[in-house]
Amino acid sequence: MLRQATQRRLVIPAKPVNMINRPTVVPTVEAGGQLPVMETDPYFAIKVSTAGIQSPVKIVLFDGGRGYQLGLNFAMDAQVSIEGLTADYQFILNDIVHNNSFFDNIKQRVIALGGGNSESVALSQFARPIKVYDSSKGSEPRLIKTIYPDMGVHEGQYHLDINTFTSPTVVTNRTALVYVQEPNCEVLFGFYQKAELGRNQ
Repeated sequence: MLRQATQRRLVIPAKPVNMINRPTVVPTVEAGGQLPVMETDPYFAIKVSTAGIQSPVKIVLFDGGRGYQLGLNFAMDAQVSIEGLTADYQFILNDIVHNNSFFDNIKQRVIALGGGNSESVALSQFARPIKVYDSSKGSEPRLIKTIYPDMGVHEGQYHLDINTFTSPTVVTNRTALVYVQEPNCEVLFGFYQKAELGRNQ
């Protein structure tokens, strides 16, 4: 009798250890057998124009929460024009507010307006650093890092007005890219986006 009871205790199945903290709901899949993926665009571009301006001017890019501008009581020159090339600039700004962007490479192309020499203006523009500021509710805008475009690689010896440089950067609604732009020119920025934080790759 005792032996039969012991045998009964031995055949009680143990709890599977691999079910600890496992989800109990299995997600459905599409017909192809994979979950849908929301891919990020690998590239977006904007154009900043200082047409008609006679002296170098400070530019603030992004700054979706306006922390830099409000914190330092800064207003950009009304003649400065910022235009999105791959999408409307306001949409790009709104999207960055909701889905932070991470990019590593930036391309700059400088176009002199009014018959100026683009290569000469570009070399002066590339020498101007881009400062990355971050803002928060508890402190004033603070400098996170400085990007030096002139440390990049020119796009071949026949294109001195184009420059590509690397600086891994995360842009949130609190981030402002601040730099000084040469007068009466256009600067085209191409951002090589690696990820959107908060969105599935």
